[in-house]
Amino acid sequence: MNGRTAKMSEKVMLITGGSRGLGKKIVERLSANKANKVYYTFAHAEKDGGGDAENTTAVRCDQNDERQIIDCVSNIMRTDGRLDVLVNNACPPFRSCDFLLSEWKMFQDLIDVNVRGAYIFSREAARIMKPQEHGKIINILTSYILNIPPEKIPHYITAKYALWGLSKALASELGRFGITVNMVSPGLMDTDLSGYLPRRYLEACAARHPMKRLTTTDDAAKVVEFLVSGMSEFLNGVNIPVNGGDNF
Repeated sequence: MNGRTAKMSEKVMLITGGSRGLGKKIVERLSANKANKVYYTFAHAEKDGGGDAENTTAVRCDQNDERQIIDCVSNIMRTDGRLDVLVNNACPPFRSCDFLLSEWKMFQDLIDVNVRGAYIFSREAARIMKPQEHGKIINILTSYILNIPPEKIPHYITAKYALWGLSKALASELGRFGITVNMVSPGLMDTDLSGYLPRRYLEACAARHPMKRLTTTDDAAKVVEFLVSGMSEFLNGVNIPVNGGDNF
């Protein structure tokens, strides 16, 4: 059954980095529709992801290893015969650092996962989606790239800007095959990824936010759910900020 004729509620999906934080919430929301079959990757021991949902499958995959990425996607194709949705969400934890004290390895580590990993996953997924004449790729960015970003995370900002550029290029090139590529840019969230920030800083950001709170993982996951749905069929190359109107 190809993507054009499959029911919109029956999708095979792959979410990278789906064992915690935003990725975990995306898995939970997408797997709530029991007609979906949701795969998610994890890099280390933790793999709770969507919990005990029968329609979720955890796949251990080191996003620094091209062979593991290729095997991950090909195994899904071998099992299900198609792949309808890819969400490139994986991002490793990082520490803040003054630019003058930084090392290139800090940049390379984030680029390898956020850009190189997303590139390989997208390439392999698109090779499946092209003959289906349908597919959705959704890349998770950050609202930091929309304005002047905060200090001490140039490595993270650089990686997300690069993923933004890759996303726009893929939207242009893959659209002719019925494959859309869109982006979600969440605002600051209280997750493992923001663990380098002091609690008092998060509280101060929430206090000065126009809506008096930070972005939640559910806020962002709902937008991913919309992009996965049939209501977004003619959206392509779009970056949706999910930050409640904040500018930090």
